[in-house]
Amino acid sequence: MPPKKRNRPINVRGDLVGEEDAEQLHVEDDRTQALATMVFGLVLLALSVVVLVQAVRLDNGGNAVGPATVPWVLGGSLLVVGVLTTVRGRRDMGVWEVSEHTSGQDWKRLGLLLAALVVFAIVVPFLGYVVSGTLLYGVTAIALGAPHRSQMFAVGFSVSAVVWLLFDVGIGISLPAGPWGF
Repeated sequence: MPPKKRNRPINVRGDLVGEEDAEQLHVEDDRTQALATMVFGLVLLALSVVVLVQAVRLDNGGNAVGPATVPWVLGGSLLVVGVLTTVRGRRDMGVWEVSEHTSGQDWKRLGLLLAALVVFAIVVPFLGYVVSGTLLYGVTAIALGAPHRSQMFAVGFSVSAVVWLLFDVGIGISLPAGPWGF
């Protein structure tokens, strides 16, 4: 039986600067670290949205600096750091290059999905979880190519209502009810 061939890991930074330059710079493979950086950046982005949504609920009482100031500064800082960390992780992964599998339509779809998440986080305190969840589900399904648009909103309503009931009635955690009571 022939000896097993050792798979040499891809040098992420070497992909960006070239193998010879990577060896001269003593750069090791860091694909795992780049992926962790990208995931951490996405977690920071999600956390920033939560903090900013909560900051909207606070009032400074007419003063320039008050209880809402710190959450706005913290949420804004998390947003900036999250974006920069995610961009760095993607750059280190070497995925900014457009391949034959990636098109401009894919980037538009990704932008639409991210915008839908941000809008959901902003409107859920005002419209309630069920209505906001219905809209989020419907827009996401349509963006991903669902064939029957009206059915997707019906499914979104059903899923959102069941989740709301499970949380509200089942485990006693109140999700935002909105003006309609659900």
